[in-house]
Amino acid sequence: MKLKLGLLIMFLCGSLLLQAATPTVQKIGVVNVERIFNEYYKTKIVQSQLEEQQNVYRTHLATLNKQYVELQQQYNVLLDAAQNVTIKEAERQEKSREAAKKMAEIKNTEVAMNEYLTEKGRLFKELEDTKRTEITAEILGEIQRRATIEDFDVVLDYSGKTTSDFGSVVFFKNSLDITNKVLEELNRGNKAAIAEDTNNK
Repeated sequence: MKLKLGLLIMFLCGSLLLQAATPTVQKIGVVNVERIFNEYYKTKIVQSQLEEQQNVYRTHLATLNKQYVELQQQYNVLLDAAQNVTIKEAERQEKSREAAKKMAEIKNTEVAMNEYLTEKGRLFKELEDTKRTEITAEILGEIQRRATIEDFDVVLDYSGKTTSDFGSVVFFKNSLDITNKVLEELNRGNKAAIAEDTNNK
């Protein structure tokens, strides 16, 4: 009886040690962020708004370009008249002055078009980035919420693209992050150098 009891205790101790030595299996989820981003209804709304905004800019730019072409045509007529030896000298000089003024208008229009392109391009990029950031934050928030509900330790993006500015890991439990431990080991014994670098920043 004692022998059997001893064997049972040894068996139980062995089982506990085996369980302790067996690593905990992490629960990993995967998600296609690219598909979520492209099929999210708000993405389609924003894309439509951005296209509409681009059309507004294009329309105004087309108006400026039309004015530019008309000014060039007017300048060419004036220049031809200024160089026409069959008309009076005084009239030629007057046409020459008008051509010079027209050329100034052309240059001003060129500047206005370039400034418009630069400014509206900057504003459009800011708007695009802002809307993308808003959508990205909503998607990431839902991924994190779903991961927490289903008790995932890590969620990986398998789309292979970073259209929405996500990394390949879109969620993980803080307990899995070993960054501080790695830094602590790498910087071990070099507190003075670390302190000096911090002071220099």
